[in-house]
Amino acid sequence: MHIQRMNATFGKLEQAELTLQPGLNVIYAPNESGKSTWCRFIRNMFYGLSTRDRGALADKNRYAPWSGAVMRGRMDLTAGGADYTLTRDTRRANSPMGEFSCTYAGTATPVPGITGQNAGDVLLGVSREVFERSAFIGQAALAVDQDAELERRIAALITTGEEDTSYSEAYDRLKKQLNRRRHNKTGQIPALERDIEGLDKSLALLEDLQAQHRLTAGQLERSHQQLAELQEQQKQWELVAQREKWQQYREAEQAAAQTRQKADAVAELAGVLPGGELLSRLEARQAALTADEQEIRQARQAAEEAAVRARTAEDACRSHPLYPADEQGLQDRLNNITLPEIPGSLPLWLGLGAAVLSAVIAAVSFFLHKAPALTIAASAAFLLTAAFAIIWNSYRRRTQRQRDQAEQARAELERQKEEYLPLRQAARDAADDAARAAGLCSALSKRQADGIAALLGELAPFRAAADLSAAAASIAELRRQTNALAQAEQAARDAAMRRDLLGRQLPAEIAPDAPLQQPVMSRSQVEAAIPQTAANLQAAQSRLDTLTGQIRSMGDPDDLITRRSQKAEELARLQDEYSAISLAMEALESANLTLQNRFSPALGARAAEIFAGITGGKYQKVLLSRDFSLAAEPADDVTPRSIQLLSQGAADQLYLSVRLAICDMVLPRDKGVPLILDDALISFDDDRLRAALDYLLRESENRQILLFTCQKREQTYLAGRENTALISL
Repeated sequence: MHIQRMNATFGKLEQAELTLQPGLNVIYAPNESGKSTWCRFIRNMFYGLSTRDRGALADKNRYAPWSGAVMRGRMDLTAGGADYTLTRDTRRANSPMGEFSCTYAGTATPVPGITGQNAGDVLLGVSREVFERSAFIGQAALAVDQDAELERRIAALITTGEEDTSYSEAYDRLKKQLNRRRHNKTGQIPALERDIEGLDKSLALLEDLQAQHRLTAGQLERSHQQLAELQEQQKQWELVAQREKWQQYREAEQAAAQTRQKADAVAELAGVLPGGELLSRLEARQAALTADEQEIRQARQAAEEAAVRARTAEDACRSHPLYPADEQGLQDRLNNITLPEIPGSLPLWLGLGAAVLSAVIAAVSFFLHKAPALTIAASAAFLLTAAFAIIWNSYRRRTQRQRDQAEQARAELERQKEEYLPLRQAARDAADDAARAAGLCSALSKRQADGIAALLGELAPFRAAADLSAAAASIAELRRQTNALAQAEQAARDAAMRRDLLGRQLPAEIAPDAPLQQPVMSRSQVEAAIPQTAANLQAAQSRLDTLTGQIRSMGDPDDLITRRSQKAEELARLQDEYSAISLAMEALESANLTLQNRFSPALGARAAEIFAGITGGKYQKVLLSRDFSLAAEPADDVTPRSIQLLSQGAADQLYLSVRLAICDMVLPRDKGVPLILDDALISFDDDRLRAALDYLLRESENRQILLFTCQKREQTYLAGRENTALISL
């Protein structure tokens, strides 16, 4: 088969067209031009787009059209001598490309037997998984991993031809059955073993519970007897307590009479006493007056100190030269000091003018021969000018000295004023402070005297006192007597109350003098033993009830024995099944090993043939396990080299060789499945690239090959070759 043309609205492709030819198609496009998108489009046109995948990398999200249009595509192809048209369209947003049709080209007639689910399987002859691991080759996906579908395909080729057998699936099913019966500590066998162990424990526990039940019943009976004996002794002690209550009542009567007599004696001795409220007021007033004495002493001391400060400040003020002047007088003195005005300097032009004028007159006189008169006049003018200048400057200097003296006098007066005025103000402030302190001391003294007089007046009806000290002693005595009387009265009331209380508690059933039998145990021992014995009895009863419930909850012992026997039989059956499954897995592994020995050499030999051709004969053997672990053996060295030890380019070439070998072995020859390569040769050097292209060119005689590349090396090398189409996107 071969693909003729495609139209795609898929990812970045918007109604994009791509026309292909049979044979080798080399499709060039720079990176990010949609090469990988075309590859995914081809795969999804054959096998559909999965809607169950989630996340940003799921095809339905990753290749959603960038333009916002719905995802759709069309593919025209030739298969089995007929031309077909495949279309996939989107009608529901949650099912992109979910609408499928396959019709004969140029008609609307559906091709029978081809649906959206099986199109790839019918047209290509292999499942999606086999196609992706054989003919669908990308640069980042050259490696082949193990897959059940690929296993079935390979098994069909080398065994019966049926594709319903997969070693890994069969082994996994047996493994699941084995694990169902036993997997570490889980499974049916461990569960049955735990059940049997639990039943054994239940039987042992039941026997132990029955023994405990018998023991607890005996303890309960003994506790009942002990409690009855203790309660009898408790009654005897109650009779003793009643006798003691009569004795306590008689003693309380005597104590009440004695305390009453003592209280009356204290009241008679104390005489008239003030009430509690009045006595408290007298104590508070006396305490306040006593505190006032301290305040008066402090005020008197403060007044004396203020008077000393006032005298000191007054002396400092009087000793100043400006005393007793006031601020206004000092300001007037400053204002009376005048500063004379200093005349300006004699103008220079006046002296120069006089000199020049004298010189001119002298010259004129000399030339005109009028020397006597003019010369005398010029000399006189010059002398007068000089005399005037000398007198003017002398006057100016004298005025300057007078002004300097006046300024010095004013500055000195200002300095003394700044010293004197603070002293004068400090003296005034100190005098005011001394006056206030003296007034406060006088007021406090008067207030105290009035308070003492009032206190003595209130105290007079009870005690006589001459001063505050005597009043304090009298008040203290009154408080002592009041407290003594209150205590005596309270003691009398307490004694009477106790007598009355004991009188109400007197028993009426026993005579005060009836004989009594002393109990064997002390009262404290009986009182301590009764709660303990009752608690023991209750605990024994509770324990007995619990044991009874546990025994009943465990059921019939015969039923437990029967269940254990059934579990043991089932365990034996499962253990036999476990052994049988283990043997089956061992046989399956042996058969798989045989299958590997048949499959791996054939695939390895074909891969080695291709790999040797691509690498110019550098490697002659490829070692391949069933899980597709790879190693290569160089032509000049018999030591295999794991693929992890090869360079990136050599590893990609080995992967490609295995892919092409798989294609030869697993793809149906009658279907001519197209081979799709997406930048698969990008890491090849020039020589190996040419060798790989030569192989692909030969392979294109058997199947259509689509080689997508971001390099122009392929087109350059294949230019002019037959069965080759060079396409640029």
